[in-house]
Amino acid sequence: MGNRKFIIYVFIGCIASSLILALYFLIRKPEKIAPPVEMKQDRVIVFKEVKYAGEKKGVIDWEIKAKVARKYIDQPLVELETLTGQYRPKADTIVNFRGTKGALDTDQEKGKVEGVEVLYKNEYTLKSDYMDFDFKKGTTNTQAAVNIGGPKLTMRGIGLAADTNRETVVLQRDVSGVLETSKNKYRFQADVLTYHFKEDLYILEGKVVFKGEDLSLLCSKLLIYSDGKELERVEAYNKVSVMSRGTIAKSEKAVYHFKEGKMMFTNSPQVTKDRMQMQGDSIQYSKDGKVFVNKPKLRLNQ
Repeated sequence: MGNRKFIIYVFIGCIASSLILALYFLIRKPEKIAPPVEMKQDRVIVFKEVKYAGEKKGVIDWEIKAKVARKYIDQPLVELETLTGQYRPKADTIVNFRGTKGALDTDQEKGKVEGVEVLYKNEYTLKSDYMDFDFKKGTTNTQAAVNIGGPKLTMRGIGLAADTNRETVVLQRDVSGVLETSKNKYRFQADVLTYHFKEDLYILEGKVVFKGEDLSLLCSKLLIYSDGKELERVEAYNKVSVMSRGTIAKSEKAVYHFKEGKMMFTNSPQVTKDRMQMQGDSIQYSKDGKVFVNKPKLRLNQ
């Protein structure tokens, strides 16, 4: 009888212990441990003193050298530091450039250069905070301020788009600069300036101002022609107004020849000098102040 009571007590004690342990673990559930997060990082190889180049029809048309390059293994991206380069849009044309740092997509052959300085034909230098380039398309762009300097031309503007295939450079807004000849210096302002390399032609558009020592010209479009050494002529269009030595001339078109120092006004021209207003089919004004009117109509202003 005593053994039976002992077994019953032991059985009840085991049940009670099990219930106490179950209650303990129910109240104190262990915290869930989150699985480790895999940190994805692009693998990079660092090179020193490297060169990248591209070719077209078996001829190298661009190359970039850098003191330091970081090549991303998982993507066609190279980050560059202290770089120099060359671009050959044509066999006889080399454009040199350099920058503080940049990035290059080796597949697309395009990228960006910061702190950029471009040297064209060892004459003109272009500087900007950054430039985006595409070697395949032959284009260069920036929205930053641009400064261009050379022996006979200095100018600045904001935003640039260059196309080596079309041989054009466009300064997109707030353009100003100075053109120098062997005899005079001319200052200009415009909303937009386009330069055509092949024709050596500058086209200024918008609110255009062109000033020399004895000449002040206003219009909405101005073409400046050069022979590569000296300025040949300017052609002004649309609401042309010229002031020189007390003479005021207006027309829809005017052409000024630098060597001869003569300007021809056509398309409804009129000129005012010494209170005398003259109109005609065409009017010619020379730098010595002489005015020649073809089929004149005169009116004296009171």
